[in-house]
Amino acid sequence: MDTASAASSPPGSEGSRAVEPEVRPRGELYDALQTDGQRLAVRLIRLLHRMAERSGMNPTDFQCYTLLRVGGSMTPGEIADSLCLSTGSVTGVVDRLEAHGLVERTRHPEDRRKVAVRLTAEAERMGAETAPGMREAMTAAHADYSVEELATIADWLDRIGGTLDRLAANPE
Repeated sequence: MDTASAASSPPGSEGSRAVEPEVRPRGELYDALQTDGQRLAVRLIRLLHRMAERSGMNPTDFQCYTLLRVGGSMTPGEIADSLCLSTGSVTGVVDRLEAHGLVERTRHPEDRRKVAVRLTAEAERMGAETAPGMREAMTAAHADYSVEELATIADWLDRIGGTLDRLAANPE
């Protein structure tokens, strides 16, 4: 059996054997990470738009909803900064989300002069409806990784997230 057919055989199939991964030069791997990362970004944007459609929101409103799900309560200024929107645009987004019962404005816990925007209990319940099967699909996609490999992936995502945040804050 040649290496190509062994690599394409499903694990546990008759005649399969452990195949050492191809060792590629570091520069080539960086190029692949960049290209595949850009493809991932495009796929995430497409998924975000599909989830927005399912929720009945426009993509910008859905981004705000998602940001609040991930980041918790935020001020309108923090939302504007995170989504690269004007504060006036954020006011419209929050107004629409509030009209649908998905967010509420409250006093900021540390500064009475500020307003905080947070998701309502209804918005928290809506999460599973916008991406049916997401958790199961992601769990299945990662099922063959060891706990150590999953820890490496989680570390990588954390590092990349920090790098992307720094680049977004200072794009020069």
